[in-house]
Amino acid sequence: MNRPFQKITSALLCLASLLLSACAGRTAGEHIADMPHWMGGEPEGVPPRPGTPEYDAWMAARATEAARPKNDQSKTDQPKTDQPKTDPSK
Repeated sequence: MNRPFQKITSALLCLASLLLSACAGRTAGEHIADMPHWMGGEPEGVPPRPGTPEYDAWMAARATEAARPKNDQSKTDQPKTDQPKTDPSK
């Protein structure tokens, strides 16, 4: 074989193997999701992945929170205003 032809063939073979291995693995988002927070992974409070049991429990908790009446707040939860009410007729 010719020497330049061998270099081109080996370069194309390396490129093809690199492209094939890139298609066979996981996505970059899956790698980042598995990284811990201190290492630059997802921030705290991110919901679980769909299809996991944790996701189903999280969705059930959200559904119960959404079904709860929102106007059933106690009077201590109401914001307090220290300003006296003024008479609008003046």
